[in-house]
Amino acid sequence: MSNFELAHLEKFGAAPIFVFCDHASNAMPAALNCLGLPEDILKTHIAWDIGAGALAAGLAQRLQGTLFRCEFSRLIIDPNRAIGTQDIIPSTSDQIPIPGNQMLSDEDCKARIDTFHIPYHDLLDAALDDIIASSGEPFVISVHSFTNRLMGAAEDRPWSVGLLWREDEPSARQMINHLERETDWRIGDNEPYDARQFNYSVDRHIGPRSLSHITLEARQDLISDNEGVAEMADLLAAGVRKIVS
Repeated sequence: MSNFELAHLEKFGAAPIFVFCDHASNAMPAALNCLGLPEDILKTHIAWDIGAGALAAGLAQRLQGTLFRCEFSRLIIDPNRAIGTQDIIPSTSDQIPIPGNQMLSDEDCKARIDTFHIPYHDLLDAALDDIIASSGEPFVISVHSFTNRLMGAAEDRPWSVGLLWREDEPSARQMINHLERETDWRIGDNEPYDARQFNYSVDRHIGPRSLSHITLEARQDLISDNEGVAEMADLLAAGVRKIVS
């Protein structure tokens, strides 16, 4: 763990825009032996939000803001889950068993929390405090992506992008309206996940600071290459500019 980076912080400019991505990476320290999973499985959506890290970087760059990105796989421990929740260290994900997470002792779980979860959120807290001190209250963008089809599902998910919201419905509505005007996509309103049920990192860090924000979910097949990421980043950045203007 001595050389393993938990998070990446990068400033593209001084704009009061903070973009963060909890599931940006599928990386693991060598000591965890890939949790017993083959490399091809670690490249799938169960290990990370495919394309989300690149999309977050593209948004921060276009908006001349700050990027904060998690650098470890959610299979180690999910930073977007509260300590004590059943799936914070998943024993299976989308019906795929995770051998290295089976039969963990209480001490093993505590070590994952102490090594990854707590320090990651401490770093996120510090990054938010820094941008507030230097730029005032930033507009915050939480970036995720979702697989177009879960294991065993009969059909693809119909949404191209989803906006998840609880506290800041007006910002979410503005982005939904922007996307519906600019595309022929079906846009999710608290789909494919409902932020009123869980959105831990936003609920922990953004809501208590009363910061305006959106949580984005982009479908992974739309941001699976550089061209798709660039097109999505352009579209979403234009929407953010409308919200903050």
